[in-house]
Amino acid sequence: MSGESQEKSSASFDRETYVKMLIAIARADKENGPPEYRFIRKQAIQMGVNYEKVLRETDPNFDIGTHKVSRLTAMRVLKDAIMIASMDGNFTLPEKQKIYTYAERLDIPRTDVDTLEVLVGELKALDERWKDLVAGHTDE
Repeated sequence: MSGESQEKSSASFDRETYVKMLIAIARADKENGPPEYRFIRKQAIQMGVNYEKVLRETDPNFDIGTHKVSRLTAMRVLKDAIMIASMDGNFTLPEKQKIYTYAERLDIPRTDVDTLEVLVGELKALDERWKDLVAGHTDE
């Protein structure tokens, strides 16, 4: 559903740069802590990227706008940045503005970011429905 297999095997998806960009995004928000970094670590491991090595080697001044990446990489970075920003249940206006800034640097239109935000909300709702189904709590 989230496209890991496509990205793991796709030459147009830059796995290491994707992880570096997420690390840079997480570091940009001083409110981020263990849950956000666990999310990034999980993504890295699923893609076969050595998270600890990339975390160590990602310069604190790493700027996502200085790296040219495929649209697939950019869209995945933005989707996961939205997921990170909304992990606390509150996707704030400053967080949204940061995402728009990242999108601009990655040459992704604002309308695509807005669509990603809706999709992330739908993914979260689907995940909750899945958990309810597994727990035996169904509405239908």
